[in-house]
Amino acid sequence: MLKMIKALGTSNKKARECYETGAVIQGPWARYSGDWTWTVIHAGPPAMKAKGFTLIELVVACTLLIMLSMIATTSTFNFVQATANLKAQYNNIQNIMLLHGVLANAKLNYATDLAFEIAQGTTVTSSQLILTPQAQEAQHAVQQWNISANQNDGSTLISWLINPSGTGSPTAGLQLPLNPGSTSYLPTSRNVPVTTYSNGNPVTTYVLVQITDITSLLKAYQLTDDGTPTGNPVATISVGPMLDVWSGAYTRPTLPIIDWRSGTPQEIQF
Repeated sequence: MLKMIKALGTSNKKARECYETGAVIQGPWARYSGDWTWTVIHAGPPAMKAKGFTLIELVVACTLLIMLSMIATTSTFNFVQATANLKAQYNNIQNIMLLHGVLANAKLNYATDLAFEIAQGTTVTSSQLILTPQAQEAQHAVQQWNISANQNDGSTLISWLINPSGTGSPTAGLQLPLNPGSTSYLPTSRNVPVTTYSNGNPVTTYVLVQITDITSLLKAYQLTDDGTPTGNPVATISVGPMLDVWSGAYTRPTLPIIDWRSGTPQEIQF
């Protein structure tokens, strides 16, 4: 009996220590209630929430994932499109500046040669000015140029700059340009760089464009709907008048103006 009481005392002491300290004994153990009864307690890990997701949580997560993917795809596409548009606009500006410089230089040289012919062929007397036939032709050419410029006939003026001694040119009887070896005030051809992409890598090739009129001039400087020398021209050229102090109607010269045709995507972007 004494041994049983000691055993019970020892068991109850351990149970009391575990109960008071919150220690967990793996496996069942008994606690003495003080009335000679025992309560069996099954100690184990604390209850945990079952792992996993509910159907609603899965639907919400998938919906958010799809929305984020669409936003990311749209943002990337818009960024790529914006970058391509900026690059195209930059190339267009570069081409316009190149063509503008070429036109301004050609017009200046043409006007200078005409002024030289007039000055060289003019004799001043006490009563009148005597002009040689070359000077008269040069003076007439200035007047015809300004008439066409006022009519915004850029096609005719460009043809005169390309072939100043050709049929229909007001300077057909003059040996222009005066610069030895030159037959045109504008380039007669241009090597045009064309960039394509192969497997995402840029490949640049060159296309030789012959310049014979205003259309081929615009193509040579890639002022077309697709930015290539094979596209349709979408720009306009206003060459402007040149200085005239001989015809009685004083005319100031102006610089050429290059612009996009109204309603084209290029005109809307700029």
